[in-house]
Amino acid sequence: MTFNRYMAIRAVIELVGACSCLLMAVIGHDLVGAIIAAAVAVVWSIGEIWTVTTLRKANPRRDELSDLHQGAAMQSALLTLVAVLVVIGFIYTVLNLMNPLVIRVIPPMLLPALAMAALALSDVMYLWLEHDGAAGGDDED
Repeated sequence: MTFNRYMAIRAVIELVGACSCLLMAVIGHDLVGAIIAAAVAVVWSIGEIWTVTTLRKANPRRDELSDLHQGAAMQSALLTLVAVLVVIGFIYTVLNLMNPLVIRVIPPMLLPALAMAALALSDVMYLWLEHDGAAGGDDED
């Protein structure tokens, strides 16, 4: 298994976790959502350990271009997550100001859903950058 294939599988698992948490946030079953999120986290952890042992390297991918791609993907996902959290906070603040008698609270499972979505976005962005870098040529000397 290649590292990029592993990243694609991990992105799918994180996306499934984000969807399950978001579904639980909408439905309102927070305990069930937490159990599903924990199960996805365990599968993700097993995948991390399996990849390290399968590829038999402490760092499965260590070249300069790949490091730049991972850094850019994580930075993009972090900025997207912060922007989404600011928008959600603003919306709930405005809703609470419009009707102060009814206090609206952000659903607790929305935050893990956004975190897992940010992880999936980071993985997908990394794969996109790696694919784009591979199309542009080889970075080997």
